[in-house]
Amino acid sequence: MDVAYIHISCRPRPLIYHFAWGPMRAKPVLVDEIAEALDALLREKAALLAVGIRDLRIQPALVYLMVDAPPMLSPHSIACGLKAHSSSALRRTYKELTTIPTLWTREYLVAAGENVRAEELVAAYLAMHAPQRRPRGRPPCRLSRRD
Repeated sequence: MDVAYIHISCRPRPLIYHFAWGPMRAKPVLVDEIAEALDALLREKAALLAVGIRDLRIQPALVYLMVDAPPMLSPHSIACGLKAHSSSALRRTYKELTTIPTLWTREYLVAAGENVRAEELVAAYLAMHAPQRRPRGRPPCRLSRRD
């Protein structure tokens, strides 16, 4: 009789998440010392959440983050924790950030896995927030005929 042995590890493997989010109204405010402070705040909160940062890219109107997270921690709690921690601290320190209603939009984009490319996720996030264009020309007449 052949018996197959299955090895079950007691230690769960971390999951890899890719996040992208941006400031409210896509304002390019994440520059110079604000970007440096944001980097430090995100790393601080990630350490508190026991999340390892693999890649962090801060652009003027976008944050891209790749993390190793324990499976018990949901992507939503990671994103909301990082955004809440950084928003309150940055708005207290830099008063120019209080001109917009909130620092971050409620939306974020998340993908899981190692085969996700940062450029694809950033392009998807930007496409998601592209302004809607109206079609050219006159709109069709919507009056109905009553016969």
